[in-house]
Amino acid sequence: MITAQRFVQAVDEAAADIRQYEWGESGDNGKSDCIGLIMDALRRCGFKWPGQHGTNWTARNAMRELKKLAVTEDLFPGEVVFKARAPGDEKYKLPDSYKNSGDLFDYYHVGVVTAVKPLCITHCTSVAGGIQRDNKLGAWSWGGKLKYVDYDGEGSEDSMDFPYWAEVWAPNKYPVKMREEPNEDANILEKVDQGTWVEVLAEIGTEEDGKWCFIERGDRTGYMMKKFLRDIDEDQESVPEGPDEVLLENAERALEKAQEAIMGALEAVRAAKGEAEA
Repeated sequence: MITAQRFVQAVDEAAADIRQYEWGESGDNGKSDCIGLIMDALRRCGFKWPGQHGTNWTARNAMRELKKLAVTEDLFPGEVVFKARAPGDEKYKLPDSYKNSGDLFDYYHVGVVTAVKPLCITHCTSVAGGIQRDNKLGAWSWGGKLKYVDYDGEGSEDSMDFPYWAEVWAPNKYPVKMREEPNEDANILEKVDQGTWVEVLAEIGTEEDGKWCFIERGDRTGYMMKKFLRDIDEDQESVPEGPDEVLLENAERALEKAQEAIMGALEAVRAAKGEAEA
């Protein structure tokens, strides 16, 4: 997991390369928006952003211990902070996809506490140069810990080191669906055979709501329900040690299935030929 110190350093590195604010960008060609700055920082740490490009998605899915901010003294390095509007506030514009989420705040802007004494909240906004550093709490009203950052040096109870390898598994023998988004109505990218090893880049959601994993298989990324992924444990006879070994094992499994299919087809041809001769 990324340390808080490294995360803060990466935010500063990403901010130094930004020249212009542009919505929907995350560091390409010196352009970024507010959440793009955080995405860029995580990418510099070797982490792939697991969800949507948006502040409302981030507040609801990528945070733990998101709390109302009270005093500056409670802020800590690496804390992710938000500006938010409540229903009825001027310019309140919560996307329709979140209106049934139970949280009706519109988290419209995000930044990172990169220093506390003196206070510095670094964020990407529509000012000349794109980057602004605030030394007062001001309108920053919510804050918390990003799930993908280790703030305590020992990891958190509700997360684990990413990435990690997991095996696709289900009670039946059917392939498991990898989807475009973390919900059961999202487009199916592919159906992955059981026994295939995939790399888990992040976990999203809760056990109660149904946890999803953001996974990588080959050159494709997508989402799979965590209940269909078996973590590495002592009961498994063979655990791949890296990408090359995983690719080899997956290729061998695919070859075995192809050979079985060929043998089945040959048996069918022989049977048909025997019936014709009879």
